[in-house]
Amino acid sequence: MSMITSHTAFQFAAVLYALALAAALAPGKRSLPVNLPLAAAIGCNLLAVGLRCHQAWPMLPMHLGPVALPLCLGLFYPLAARNCEPSQRRPAQRILLAVIVLLTALALCFPKDFYLPFLKSKTLLAHGFLWFGVVGKACFILSAVWAANALLPCQPSHAISAMGRSHRWAALGFSLWTASMFSGELWSYLGWGTPVVWEDPALTLTMAAWFFYGCLLHLHLTRSWSQTHRALYASLGGLVMLTLTCLPDLGPFRIPFGL
Repeated sequence: MSMITSHTAFQFAAVLYALALAAALAPGKRSLPVNLPLAAAIGCNLLAVGLRCHQAWPMLPMHLGPVALPLCLGLFYPLAARNCEPSQRRPAQRILLAVIVLLTALALCFPKDFYLPFLKSKTLLAHGFLWFGVVGKACFILSAVWAANALLPCQPSHAISAMGRSHRWAALGFSLWTASMFSGELWSYLGWGTPVVWEDPALTLTMAAWFFYGCLLHLHLTRSWSQTHRALYASLGGLVMLTLTCLPDLGPFRIPFGL
């Protein structure tokens, strides 16, 4: 019997994430049906990421982001709504699980398993560029989730609390995203002799996302917009991350469960 592959493990993770979302959307206040498939999904997702890293090590596994991002969001699931009221926690967790299912579906339909690692990625800077970026992207998505939660009909105190969480996740994501960009610039300079490859659209789109969240933090510090307008801007961050940073990582379309 052949060993399980990274793609097969990720397929199992996608099914289990979908089951966790279905359990979260079901009526009632039971958490066990959600936690069980979610924990199993995280385990399968972790196996998929580990197999890719093991096969490419010490070089950087190409296009790991679409597979690693759902894993980071799944690991953040218990922290996303920690110490908050159930009326806030359940909507935020449902939105987060829906985003995870969407990202896994996209990763299955557009896999790039057949690409080889970069020849010049045998450096910790390359891995720092990847992982700082993936975790920072997960933080930005969580910021958008909480901003969307603040726009739902709720008490003013709940909206204020949701926006506070949104801004904290955005600040953490901005710090990690900045570390990722600097790691990538040093890696590019040491490997190719230039800190910025302007011909690479993925790099310029990464910088565009950085400026978007720089503006978001500026709006938060200056309080020049109302809370509702800032929540709308922050919630659009999820769409910005999807279009500017997630979609460029996807490859040609494939049938998710085909050969």
